[in-house]
Amino acid sequence: MAKALIPCQMRCHLWYIPSDMFDPNMFGQDPDSIEAKIIQAGQALEWPRLLNMTQTEARTEPAKAMIGDLLYPAEWAQDIATARHLQQETHEVSALLDRDALWGPLTELNQPFAALESLKRGAVLEVLDLGLIRRWIYAVESWTQVPREDIRGELFKRALLSLADPFEPLRILERVLTPDGELSEKASPKLGTLYTEIRSLKREISIILDQLIKTFSQKGVLQENFTDVRDGRYVLPIKIAAQGEVDGIIYEASASRQTVFVEPKEVAPLNNRLRQRQNELIQEIYIVLADTSKKLQPFAEELEGSVQILAHWDAVQAKARVARHYGGKAIQVTDDRGFRLRSSAHPLLWWSLASDQIIRNEIDFGDPVRTLLLTGPNTGGKTVLLKTLGLAGICARTGLMFPATDQPIIPFFDAIFADLGDPQSIEQHLSSFSGHLLRFKGILEKVTDRSLVLIDELNAATDPEEGAALGRAILETIMSRGAMIITTTHDPHLKTLAVSDQRILNASMAFDETARTPSYRMIVGVPGRSRALETAERLGMPESVITLARSYLSHEHKEFERLLKKLETDTHETGRARKEAVTIREEAERMKKEWTERTESSVNEMLERTRQKLRRILETAQDEVRTSVRKLDETRSRREIDQTRGQLNEAITQASTRVESALAEEAPELAETITIKESAPPSDKTAEIFVGATVRIPKWKNTGTVLEIKGNKVKVSMGTLQMSLALTDVESLTAGEAAQIAAMKPGRPQPPGKFKMTDMDAPPAPPPQIDLRGTRFDEAMSSLGQYLDQAFRSGSMAEVTVIHGLGSGALREGTRKVLADLPYVKNFRDGGPGHGGTGATIVEFARD
Repeated sequence: MAKALIPCQMRCHLWYIPSDMFDPNMFGQDPDSIEAKIIQAGQALEWPRLLNMTQTEARTEPAKAMIGDLLYPAEWAQDIATARHLQQETHEVSALLDRDALWGPLTELNQPFAALESLKRGAVLEVLDLGLIRRWIYAVESWTQVPREDIRGELFKRALLSLADPFEPLRILERVLTPDGELSEKASPKLGTLYTEIRSLKREISIILDQLIKTFSQKGVLQENFTDVRDGRYVLPIKIAAQGEVDGIIYEASASRQTVFVEPKEVAPLNNRLRQRQNELIQEIYIVLADTSKKLQPFAEELEGSVQILAHWDAVQAKARVARHYGGKAIQVTDDRGFRLRSSAHPLLWWSLASDQIIRNEIDFGDPVRTLLLTGPNTGGKTVLLKTLGLAGICARTGLMFPATDQPIIPFFDAIFADLGDPQSIEQHLSSFSGHLLRFKGILEKVTDRSLVLIDELNAATDPEEGAALGRAILETIMSRGAMIITTTHDPHLKTLAVSDQRILNASMAFDETARTPSYRMIVGVPGRSRALETAERLGMPESVITLARSYLSHEHKEFERLLKKLETDTHETGRARKEAVTIREEAERMKKEWTERTESSVNEMLERTRQKLRRILETAQDEVRTSVRKLDETRSRREIDQTRGQLNEAITQASTRVESALAEEAPELAETITIKESAPPSDKTAEIFVGATVRIPKWKNTGTVLEIKGNKVKVSMGTLQMSLALTDVESLTAGEAAQIAAMKPGRPQPPGKFKMTDMDAPPAPPPQIDLRGTRFDEAMSSLGQYLDQAFRSGSMAEVTVIHGLGSGALREGTRKVLADLPYVKNFRDGGPGHGGTGATIVEFARD
């Protein structure tokens, strides 16, 4: 008979032993302690198996150890805030699992804590320890290079910022180690010299021994035609009968006494020099390792902290990765006493069944319910569902996700107790019933108002009537203490409790009447029939036995079963009607969504056509303006200047007309809104506009001087350009703004670092960065000027980031030129590591 398996731990790995050998003392626990009882409950719920699956996803040995420690309740979250924090960590990392740059460097990293602890004590580390520490530093360095802006999770981002700078310790180790982790011959000048001398001596010895082998081979004194090394000295294998033929020192004889190993006198001086150099090499290696360890010692604490951060997040990614296998969602851990699991099942089912074969259940109950009473046919899935809810309670406290289609809602339980399986013991003289009673006694002694109690087959292994009374008493006692209970039973007396006690909720496992088999689906609110006779019939029990058994059933039992059957039928019909209603509603929602998408698509297509037409018009206008400006630069007479200015104004006017026509044709409602806005009465910002006044022109991001006012039109000059605008397109300036503009005119430059715009209306702050990549140069420079102007004028930003990429370097140079000409830019620099490098520029504004 197969035996149940109990978890145990050694060197951070879980393994299993037979349950009849289980001893709580192996965990260092008092068998009557809460810790031991929760460990036993976790074993019954198959928690160690889920931990094993999670360990296989971890990359580092410390992470595997952290996951293995979750076998013990002391390592679980001890309060609801910590439990939520663990769930948030796993949720954040779920979005980063495909980032190989994060997890690849962690692969197969062993435990470094013993080496780091020795380093903190001032010990001299071995080469292998230094190599291991360097591999961890490589991983730390790779994490410090991750761009912070690419990370969405705040918890993970803060962890990256907490990593120590790996540059100096890495520099120390790179100087003494080879890429393969060996000690470099260049670690010290003397070390390189000794290695060279040792290689030279070995070559010289080899040459001499090769010559001696040829000579002695001809004489027939050699046992084998090869050299050997004994006690660090090169020797020849000589036949014991011919040892007198070789002049030298005998160092050793073979076990068969047929061979002696002789050091010829020709190589003795070289062997002596080789041994001396090797001893000097050992001393120099120790000096190098001692010096390196001494230099690394000041960094031991921060290196240990960085290793702990990496190992912790490796364990988190293992939790997230195993959850990806079974479709887990981050758990909402709550103080409320209720479960809500949408389309959920036991996680381990995904390792034994195909995903489409797993039966999921809708679990949703809470206050005032304190007991979920699971009934229904044998082998119908009651125990698996009980284990599912118990395991969900453990996952809520350990950061593991749980399978569901929506976010699972699971209470925080301070302890989980379980009475599952047969506790009988011949050695302890315990019957099944006695074993159950001892477990119940232990639960009653430890249970609190925040505990979860799991009981499989309440009222089993004793007289049905007395057992029902005792079971009810146990339920009511546990409920009176505020704990939640999930129990399975076949007792009809307990099934009727939910009618009179709102704290008890009936739920049954459905049975397929057509196939005569369990469907493994839970039906809430309805007690289920045990169907012992149907199960016996399905398993091949003789018909005569089944018929005889039916004749022994009491009238009351038959009536009770008839009522349950009717209730099951009515519930099935109600469920089918509800399912049809849901289908109809989903179909209506689908049709509504399709109609909305088609409508939005049509609108988007119209807007896109308008954008394309406006873009072509604006590009044509820009080309005409550039041509006019070029002609203006080439003019030599006043007459030519006036003529070119007129052409420029005409080009701007024609562009404006074409834009208005395009709007009227493609988006008449938008054009009508603009017309109404232009014809609106003057606002407070246009009331003080007069000829000669300096005004702001928002849509041109510039200022100008009023030349003429006609009705709702105003003629404005911007430098050498003149144009007609709607009165609503210009705004009057305050006295302070006018003074600021005057101070910026040629001949009166603004001192760097003293640029102020305190009197101007502050616009809303733009994003902290602008991305110019993929934009035409002219458009990029225009967008950059507008962005910097808004960012500075907002008054709330000390610095911003301009992302221009590398490419040909044109955008970078253009950006630097624009920044150099702006009076309110105090300083600018490359982004540096983690902030875009030379592909980005950080701009610092001049503020008091």
